Amino acid sequence: MSVALALFAAGIAMGLAGACIWAWGVHTGQFRDLEHTKQQLFWPDLAPEPPAEDPRGEASPKDREGR
Repeated sequence: MSVALALFAAGIAMGLAGACIWAWGVHTGQFRDLEHTKQQLFWPDLAPEPPAEDPRGEASPKDREGR
């Protein structure tokens, strides 16, 4: 009986910990781009490459050709 109560208490504690982590993530904005993160974690080889950006904010040579 004591083992069952300990397992029950452990399950409740893990559920509360998960709820606290979820609340923290939503509050701080950690789950804003959840679909993009999921693609990076589970299918990194299939995820599209992000566009290369110039750190100076200028257009790439390919973009300038069309002008």
